[in-house]
Amino acid sequence: LVDVSDSNEGYSFDMHPLVHSTVLEHVIRQPEELRSRLTSLCHCLLRLLPQYSDSDIKRCLKDDKFISLIPHVYATAEKALWVYDDGMCVSLVNIACSISLISQHVDVAARLCHKRLKATDVSATIRQRYRALYDMGQALQLMAKPQEAQMHFKNALQLIESCGENVKKTMAREYRLVLSRLAECCKDQEMFAEAERFYLTSLSLIAEDDSHAIAVALHNLAGNYQASGRIEKAIEAYGQALEMKRANPQCDPLSLSTTMQQMGYCLMLNGESEKALPFLEASLLLCKEHLPEEHLDLAEAGRKLSECCERLGDHRRALQLCQEALAIASRCLPGNHPNIAVYMSQLASCYRSTGEVDKAINIMQQCVGIQKQHLPTSRKALCTSLSNLGLYYSEKGMLHEAIGTLEECLVARRLFLPPEHPSIGTTLWNLGLAYEKAKNVVKATELFRECLSVREKSLPATHPGVIAVLWKLSSILYKQELYAKSFQLNRRLHNILKALCPLSEDMARVCHNMGMCCLELGQLDAAEEAFTESVRIKSALYPQGDTRIATSERMLHQLWQLKFGN
Repeated sequence: LVDVSDSNEGYSFDMHPLVHSTVLEHVIRQPEELRSRLTSLCHCLLRLLPQYSDSDIKRCLKDDKFISLIPHVYATAEKALWVYDDGMCVSLVNIACSISLISQHVDVAARLCHKRLKATDVSATIRQRYRALYDMGQALQLMAKPQEAQMHFKNALQLIESCGENVKKTMAREYRLVLSRLAECCKDQEMFAEAERFYLTSLSLIAEDDSHAIAVALHNLAGNYQASGRIEKAIEAYGQALEMKRANPQCDPLSLSTTMQQMGYCLMLNGESEKALPFLEASLLLCKEHLPEEHLDLAEAGRKLSECCERLGDHRRALQLCQEALAIASRCLPGNHPNIAVYMSQLASCYRSTGEVDKAINIMQQCVGIQKQHLPTSRKALCTSLSNLGLYYSEKGMLHEAIGTLEECLVARRLFLPPEHPSIGTTLWNLGLAYEKAKNVVKATELFRECLSVREKSLPATHPGVIAVLWKLSSILYKQELYAKSFQLNRRLHNILKALCPLSEDMARVCHNMGMCCLELGQLDAAEEAFTESVRIKSALYPQGDTRIATSERMLHQLWQLKFGN
């Protein structure tokens, strides 16, 4: 053993089973020699491992022999924490924490980082104390606990700031990294303004010639814009980051992949799925080339490409990609981890798109069950899942279940969102549709009115969401013979469409509807004017003799008969 550990020769991965079995069993049999034996074992393992560079670790994660070594590293690190004042043991524990965080082995990362934090006392160096706090924060982020992670990152930030300007300068990179992590925690808690402040502060500390760091900071800032719904700004920032990364020959392929993935996803959210597809495909390809087969980043790239394919109508490919992504995520995370629910939700959507609504409902029920175990951190995702489940129930004709689920979603969203938030409006809209389908027209009307009130306060007057509610309300009021109220809403629609698209099918339709309301109210002149405008627009849009023109012409002839007789 001494000859091996003191040798100047390099080690191959093939040595590690002998090293592990011989040394660790000896340690267990003779605890009085724990310190020296652990030091020797840590020395052996450190000779087999990459150094502290995250990029080195990521590269080694493609090596099957290195992957087989990881369980031995974790087991030894657990025992090395018993003698944490030894340099070799400290080094091994540090690298074990890095491997667990990069590999996203959530349970191991949480356990090792927590034990190391407890073992790190005030006699440790500033960097050791900082690293213990920083890695613990990362582990809590992996566990979807942003509030607790934020506390540790704040402590790491305060530790650097309390040591004076000299330390702050020598630890400039660490200071910048912890600012970015604090921003991520704020973003995860929907504190977007505070997150933006942290991101911009971090960006301002980067030297102008450090293009890689600037690109990373721009990527992170874009993520905050994306999360807060400012998709155009996110696309702009991701575009700048992507340009800088592509121009840098030393850029980490996985870093490039992440920015390409987010760029594609934002384009998809912006309704540009065809533009998004090549970005998402390139991202998945890079992940497959540079990550092990069981890594969460690989699963995430597959999930986002699946969503894009679904939007483009390629449902078979979307389903296959999502099934593969969920399988990877299930092997990387505990079965009840909130991130598993994200993949399940996408899988349910894929099944719904292929017409298998029963499967979609079953999966969404499981998804909701997982998210309810992680309240309040999962409340936003839970509301989205409840909304989707309600829609699936409604499609299947299970209206009682649909209404109950959507009402639960509405109550939950009102607990943490302002009353005029667009998501409140969406839930009111979906609930109104469910009540309308259940023939409860009075309740549906009440909900549509409330939805219109919310959307008028949170969206521009010409937003499609506002226009959709005006159409629905005008129609449902007409069916209830409330013609004057229906006419008022159609008049509003007329004014909006006149500014947006004066010569369009929608404009012709609203003119026809206004004529019908006026006819029922006995306002024959106003009805004639509305029907005449409808015929004029339809004649400009469709060929002569088209049935759509004939509908308005027929109403105009009936009106003339009422006014002038035969």
